[in-house]
Amino acid sequence: MRRLDGVQVWVSSVDAVKTGADELITDGSEEIGKLCVGGYCSKNCRSSYKFGKQVARKLRDVETLIAEGVFEAVATEVVPERAPEPVADERPTERKVVGLQSQLEQVWTCLVEESAGIIGLYGMGGVGKTTLLTHINNKFLESPTNFDCVIWVVVSKDLRLEKLQEDIGKKIGLVGDSWKSRSAEEKALDIFRSLRGKRIVLLLDDIWERVDLTKVGVPLPGPQNTTSKV
Repeated sequence: MRRLDGVQVWVSSVDAVKTGADELITDGSEEIGKLCVGGYCSKNCRSSYKFGKQVARKLRDVETLIAEGVFEAVATEVVPERAPEPVADERPTERKVVGLQSQLEQVWTCLVEESAGIIGLYGMGGVGKTTLLTHINNKFLESPTNFDCVIWVVVSKDLRLEKLQEDIGKKIGLVGDSWKSRSAEEKALDIFRSLRGKRIVLLLDDIWERVDLTKVGVPLPGPQNTTSKV
């Protein structure tokens, strides 16, 4: 819980008045010692008069603080800040890139330093394309970049645009029955609006044929979008 600003100011004022009152109480013993004639007169009238005014002023301050110390709420719950979402979802793989280190560095350079928008990894099945792509995905968790989001999608031989849209939508927060019930064209528009203007990396694994990303809703890298990579 955290005190409201107005309450904190009031508490600080109370502390200040209390300090002043404690000082008056300490000085009061000395002033009492100056009294004579049964306490009706003072040996130093000027000093006693000044002290009396200070006491009266302090009493008014106390009355004011009592009147002001009525609050509907005195504190608010402090909500802890959420840790920022990781730019990518870590994927299981071997810690070392056996025989693929040079390719990893080459692709990484293309992703973060060069102007290439679409990068392809080609080869026969089993040569390590998915392994290499996995290490690239995980490297975004280790090396700071200016990308907002890294999206991993398995295309597979049985290409279905609806599945691609669902996988991408889940990563960017487009979920729920209402969104799932929308048409492919509507989903594509939602995805496009969500990704437009963001720096994204889309990693497509297990591709067997050409994927029309415009039908999915992904903004293609190009002259108008030089910050995203596929």
